Amino acid sequence: MAVAGDEKRRTAARALWARGDYATVGDLVAGAGPSLCERVGVAGLEVLDVGTGTGSTALAAARAGGRVTGVDLTPELLAVARRRADAAGLQVEWQEADALSLPCPDAAFDRVLSTFAVMFAPDPGRAAAELVRVCRPGGVIGVCSWTPDSVFGRLGTTLMGFLPDPPPKGPSPLDWGEPAAVRGFFDGLPVQLSFHHAAVGVSLASVEDAVGLFEERSGPVMAARDALGPAGRWPEARAAMAALFAEADVATDGSLRMEADYLVALAAVGPR
Repeated sequence: MAVAGDEKRRTAARALWARGDYATVGDLVAGAGPSLCERVGVAGLEVLDVGTGTGSTALAAARAGGRVTGVDLTPELLAVARRRADAAGLQVEWQEADALSLPCPDAAFDRVLSTFAVMFAPDPGRAAAELVRVCRPGGVIGVCSWTPDSVFGRLGTTLMGFLPDPPPKGPSPLDWGEPAAVRGFFDGLPVQLSFHHAAVGVSLASVEDAVGLFEERSGPVMAARDALGPAGRWPEARAAMAALFAEADVATDGSLRMEADYLVALAAVGPR
């Protein structure tokens, strides 16, 4: 039964993230990938990017001299990542994989990275254990996750607030943006944790352009629109999204500029 449940979950996740145009949405925050690579150092090292999506962090690691493997659950996103690597002349090994059961040997990588990806794994403790398992002693795990009060953290909670039947209680992706919760995920594992706050700039032509992009190209936002449409609540939710973006706007020229805060969790892996 557990195997069947896992496959049902994977199928639903693939469908969600394959919707719309993840490449365009993901590119808005792609700057977090190079920043993480610079923070942990990747040159000459074996690097795994978990939840690589369309490859922004994996490609940044390859440009910085890492020997890189990128894994993701969604084949449509990996196809984009492959095309981007080929166009850039970069060598990256791409593999379809679930963050909860990585198809990698123990202690295979010096750096194990994830930018805004492993936070969506439904079992955070199991995901943390997998990250540690595949990282060599002396290696470093680096995970970037939206904080609950960031613009994208608030976007999710804002839209969910309009749903007639809220999701059942359980782990939230935003837990990865809270140091205390992350410590719990890694509890009992051979790591030393440290935390850093960072932000990535997001620029678009206007608030309305941002709202239009997310409602037409972001899989999760499209799913919320579909869920709210029959009850006629999408216009209200859309207006709330616009208000959130306007509140976060720091531009002074009529365009939209937001600083999206996130938490960088670093785990230095010790002896087993």
